Amino acid sequence: MANLNYSDYLDKIRGCWAGKNVGGTLGAPMEGNMAMNDVTFYTQELNGVPAPNDDLDLQLIWLAAVEIHGLDGITPRLLGEYWDQSVIAPCSEYAVCKLNISNGIMPPLSGATNNDKFKYSNGAWIRSELWACLCPGAPDEAIKYAYIDSCADHCEEGIWAEMFTAAMQSAAFVENNVRKLIEIGLSKVPTDSRLAGAVRSAIASYDSGKAWNEAREILMKDFNVQTHRAAVNIGFVIIGLLYGEGDFDKSICTAVNCGDDTDCTAATVGALFGILKGRKGIPQRWLDPIGESISTICINHFAMSFLYGLPKTLEALSQRTAHAAIAAAASNPFIVRLSDKPTDIPPGFSDKLMRDESAKRLLSLPLYYMDYPLSYGSLRVEYPEGVEAVENSELKLKISVGDSVHVCTVIKLRWRHLPEGWFGTPSVGEFMLRSDCFNGIQMNVQVGRFTDSIEYLELEVFHAGRRVPEVIFIPVQQKNAINLTVGCESERSYRCRTRIVERDANEVVENPMPQL
Repeated sequence: MANLNYSDYLDKIRGCWAGKNVGGTLGAPMEGNMAMNDVTFYTQELNGVPAPNDDLDLQLIWLAAVEIHGLDGITPRLLGEYWDQSVIAPCSEYAVCKLNISNGIMPPLSGATNNDKFKYSNGAWIRSELWACLCPGAPDEAIKYAYIDSCADHCEEGIWAEMFTAAMQSAAFVENNVRKLIEIGLSKVPTDSRLAGAVRSAIASYDSGKAWNEAREILMKDFNVQTHRAAVNIGFVIIGLLYGEGDFDKSICTAVNCGDDTDCTAATVGALFGILKGRKGIPQRWLDPIGESISTICINHFAMSFLYGLPKTLEALSQRTAHAAIAAAASNPFIVRLSDKPTDIPPGFSDKLMRDESAKRLLSLPLYYMDYPLSYGSLRVEYPEGVEAVENSELKLKISVGDSVHVCTVIKLRWRHLPEGWFGTPSVGEFMLRSDCFNGIQMNVQVGRFTDSIEYLELEVFHAGRRVPEVIFIPVQQKNAINLTVGCESERSYRCRTRIVERDANEVVENPMPQL
């Protein structure tokens, strides 16, 4: 069995978070600039404080959730509740997620609903490091949590992007070859995805001897950055890794110089470099200007103050991540062992990390669905055509029950108190429950008049042998009734707008009002 020396592992975690802070700070001033850049070092005055980085913010919240509930207790719905309580960013996919959750559209349905503009964007893959650090050398475990995380505010290509980065970063704890890591990442995503295409494009450019800026221009030409932003920016990450050729400075600067989401690309490159080389592999000249603190921008610290509090330094974050990983490894045989013994990775171990069985299970999940906890299992509601409906139409639903220890048990479903003019077909449905899969029935609804933007349909769930039914509420959204307005102001990044406000507040007024 593979073994990671704990001291080596902790140094890699320290390198991960330090590299994340360095890259995010380097790219912050250029974030959103679609033109190429020409940076070789920080361009802002830092005075020992890193730039605030939403790439890191949400991972602090997820760490708190893991510390309280354990890694095995993490579910899409649980992270949705933490999101609703703690994320305050009022823009892009972050705001879409909060809007959906407030309307009872929980993850994973929240990432695929009201989200056409941002569903394939960058908000998810930028927060994959925690799952990699908690699942070292176990990319199939890391991608499971990457899916749980990313489905809150993304779907399909947006989810696959975080699965890709989480797999690479997890494997980097036991594999040092960057090309091998990229192959492992690609083994977890659809081969025909735009994401995989962008990665292969960057590789082809590098292998054919093209300059990094040529590789960048090919990506911008062949892939639509407006509709598939995650794919293009992951391509920039690969350009940074390949053309950096093992040099930290060159790697993160090349990623930034590709443009667009520069803080995200450089932070991801820096984090992966830190896992590969450890904290000691990051040049001190990059660490001194930003110190050891963590600057946040889009989370509510007060919401977490009654728990353990959130880590304020990189060392505190590293120690707490490592402690959570030890607890996770104790109950998960797929995570590489952590011990005081020397690191020992058996020959051919990394080849096993390219298996795709776990990825196939995740990729086969429906696009539009929500899971509801039952006392004896989990009820899944799938919307084959989405959660939106129009009056006088038929809404198709697939309803099933799984994650149960019961076998050969009858489950009965019955609509009750439907809105006036709405009715179910059938009004009552039954199926047999099996313990090893989700088994269910089609339950369509004839849609009547909407009295609000969303109607909530009551469904009674009866378990044979249980006298008391359980009731769930299924949201149905009126088509075109909800819109998250996105104007020019909102198209700027949250951090960018915050910096502008701060600059304006601190400007010296040339002609102040005279005192009376």
